[in-house]
Amino acid sequence: MRQLIQNFLDMIMLRKGADAIPSSWLVLIFSLVLLFISSLGVLFLVDSSPNQRPWINYLGYFLGIFFYSLILISYGFFGRILQTISAIIACGSLITIMFVLEFILFAPFIGSNLAGLLASFIMLWSVPVEGHIISSAIERTRFLGIIIAIIALLLQFLFQAYMLNYLEIIS
Repeated sequence: MRQLIQNFLDMIMLRKGADAIPSSWLVLIFSLVLLFISSLGVLFLVDSSPNQRPWINYLGYFLGIFFYSLILISYGFFGRILQTISAIIACGSLITIMFVLEFILFAPFIGSNLAGLLASFIMLWSVPVEGHIISSAIERTRFLGIIIAIIALLLQFLFQAYMLNYLEIIS
């Protein structure tokens, strides 16, 4: 367990790729548990206004995961989907946990706005991390991986904006 988390942290630091973890459904389940824990932390921080619809964020997130799967299939690496998706979910979840911890620890001292800004920079680190993971999985340059990660992020944002706009129109 400790080695698995260490491998995920090495991926966050761009030292290792998804090939550092086993291709296992158990690793995917562990990654999903990390996602659940990190989501609870974010829900704890976000105010519970009626306009908040976390399920739209989850749908957008899984749209991004589906996009990464399509990239792997299109490059002929179907066998690496489980490993790569597990790594992307786990690393993103660990980055989110860091985001939550930073905000909780620093907001009382530097204020919510500045702590939120620093937390946003932490969250932005997920783009090069996901780019690194996908580039190593498809055996291409890190630059291409980062472009793919940016496209995945834009797809998620566009989907979320569309869904929020659609729900606003029908209500």
